[in-house]
Amino acid sequence: MRTEFERTHDMTGRSTARRLALLAALATVPALTLALPATAHAENAAGTAGTTGTAEATALTLPAPAKYVPVQDTLYAAGDTGYLHRRETTDGSAATYQWHGYDGTERTVDGFTGKVPGQQGYYGAGTDILPVPIGVSGVVELRDPATGTSTQLTVPEGQSTVGSFGTTVLTTSYNDVWQIDKLHILRVRDGVTTDTVVDPPEGLRFDQYPVVAGDGAVAVVRFTRGHTIGVLDLTTGTLTPVASGVAVDASWNIQAAVSPTHIAWYQQGMSTARVVRRDDPTGAQTSVAVPSSGADIPVVGLAGDWLLTSYRPAAATEQNPPLRAGGPLKATPVSGGSPVTLLAAAQPDLFQIPGGGAVTVGGADAGDWAVRRVETGADGAPTLRTLSEVPARPAVLRGIALGGGQLVTKEEDSAPRPAYQTRKVTLGAAPAAGPRSEVTTAPLGDSYGQPLAAGDGSVVHVRHDDATQRDLIVRAAADGTRAEIAPFDRAVPPTSGRGLRDAAGRYAVYGGGDERVVVDFGAPGGPAVVQRLSTPAASLWGSTLWTTDGTGGRIEARDLATGQVTPYTVGASCQIRDVQTVGRWVYWDCLGQDIVGGDPATPFGVYDLETGADVTLPARGRLGDGFVVNHDTDAGLLRLTDFHTGTAGAPRTLTALPSVPGWKNYDVDKFGGGIAWLETNGTAHVVPSGVPAQPLTVTAAQAPATYTRTAGTTWTPAWQLSKPATGAQLVIKRKTKTLRTLDARAAGAALTAAWDGTLADGTRVPAGTYTWELTAAPEDGTGAGITLTGSLTVTDGA
Repeated sequence: MRTEFERTHDMTGRSTARRLALLAALATVPALTLALPATAHAENAAGTAGTTGTAEATALTLPAPAKYVPVQDTLYAAGDTGYLHRRETTDGSAATYQWHGYDGTERTVDGFTGKVPGQQGYYGAGTDILPVPIGVSGVVELRDPATGTSTQLTVPEGQSTVGSFGTTVLTTSYNDVWQIDKLHILRVRDGVTTDTVVDPPEGLRFDQYPVVAGDGAVAVVRFTRGHTIGVLDLTTGTLTPVASGVAVDASWNIQAAVSPTHIAWYQQGMSTARVVRRDDPTGAQTSVAVPSSGADIPVVGLAGDWLLTSYRPAAATEQNPPLRAGGPLKATPVSGGSPVTLLAAAQPDLFQIPGGGAVTVGGADAGDWAVRRVETGADGAPTLRTLSEVPARPAVLRGIALGGGQLVTKEEDSAPRPAYQTRKVTLGAAPAAGPRSEVTTAPLGDSYGQPLAAGDGSVVHVRHDDATQRDLIVRAAADGTRAEIAPFDRAVPPTSGRGLRDAAGRYAVYGGGDERVVVDFGAPGGPAVVQRLSTPAASLWGSTLWTTDGTGGRIEARDLATGQVTPYTVGASCQIRDVQTVGRWVYWDCLGQDIVGGDPATPFGVYDLETGADVTLPARGRLGDGFVVNHDTDAGLLRLTDFHTGTAGAPRTLTALPSVPGWKNYDVDKFGGGIAWLETNGTAHVVPSGVPAQPLTVTAAQAPATYTRTAGTTWTPAWQLSKPATGAQLVIKRKTKTLRTLDARAAGAALTAAWDGTLADGTRVPAGTYTWELTAAPEDGTGAGITLTGSLTVTDGA
């Protein structure tokens, strides 16, 4: 089936230049409409269902799912009355620093330029006071965001700020060879900045970024030799060296945390952290096991008598790594014992609250993301309290397909990798959508991977294999199996991706220009190319391939199972260059070519296989069951024309839908009659056509006449239908006696069943010949049900 979307992007073949000119001319053809006026919507469990004033014209609206990766809400400091943070914006603009009080208030902190631990400086930690530099004057305003009060402190010339704890600022000074030789504790007393000088212990030198943790009373510093750290009393200036017990003499990868009762530190790569009592830093050290999370780097914190662990993501080792919500947040008792998981996923941010506990950001997933306070309960165990929810943002959806009531969306970031998600949708008086489930991964970007729903629950798409430089047709079936094939044994550029034309059950059509191939994914031995054609006109209905022999006005049906060809002639003498088929209706299109001896006003139309009549259409479009949907890209409107009576009715508008470059934003369910479209914000809509559907029929069948019964095997018949069915049952009989009744499994507009040659109690039936009967009713309630019969010979294998 060669749709408007595909024609627009088909830039291959010998008639490219001519086709481009014709496509430009076609944009001015009057468009068709199907009016669906806007109305109020009533919510249901799956999305939003609305009516258009008639019982038939119900609609289903499905908001975009949440992004897999939560919104980042970066923490910078935590005090006893609130925390400083900056939340990722929706438009990519720079986020502002906000002080969020534990009472729920939020204030903007203008001018703050603080850093998080591990960057150049450790600012605003451990108290409610934030340092805000005043230009480049060396003056720092120590501001209390909760009260609005502030104090100005002047950093002496030649000193560099490396930490800020309340009204205390730590700076460094350098020797003649630009090594840090002293720390300075700066405070303001009576409006004057005082300077308490701190020398390193004998034989040690301060690290380039010496401060790793602290609060308003103490700071933990590191030296260039990592086997020793120091605890600095910010009131007296006393520096106490502490043997760190780390494995590697490298100070840069040591981190620490300070609580009212403990000091903890950890060196990257070690399996344990060290913890000491705050009131006795040189006393006994306790080793606490640090739980691992793959290759991620642990970040430690403290809450009561528990060591907290979050995780900083390790560097990616592949080109397009999967998206991640974050590592877990765990708590391990300092006294020993197994860790407990507090949050399934969390950002690495862990900021200590001076009065006890910590602040972090995390949750079960993006929909549960929040800034949370870790504290201890009456029993001493760690608990979580939500401080501020972080709403999820909608995922990016870039492609939609609808087939057999299965809605498929190509989603960029709703899962760890780009993926196709599918759900069952039902329309009618009570429209609903089932749960979403991932079918398979999808190619990145828009050039490849626009999906087709094959009507049997499977999704077909194209991906480019960089290793072989080939386009591969991929089919992900409803049962979870995945198969792929290279239709051509030649290299193609990695920017094509537009060759997938049609799919129906086990078959797919692919190609460009005047070249088409038909792939059978159910062929013995695996997927195979079963037809090669020199024409752009090729579409599928069940196991029938509709194409042309090149004669003006000629179309033909080829049975892919038997090879039988049945010719038809439509009311135009032009060469058919596009064919679409739905049951009795065959849409044909000459694509505006010059017509000799024919009617130039009607180079496209619909042929009725039942009556042999031609139906004249006012505009090209995508064929449904008794209707055509046209996307007027100039007007930005999606329209539908009903022709099921044999005459095209007045067009009606479905929706306003701007055109989008590179991806398919609407589709017609030729196996069910629905129409789906996708807004750029990821909202999907599905509506019924309002056109009476054809009766339920079988379009293809695989029901083997023999079954060799061996352990672990079953007889597995399958039927492709014209539209979804319900209540399907398969009855196995011996003569007139019913032996087994099985429920047939529905997937899209297809049915499958499985029988292992036994009765309901597990007793094996004797080898011999049996009859079977399949019954099913149309899911939409339109028309009669079906009854199929056949015979099956059961033999016993080795």
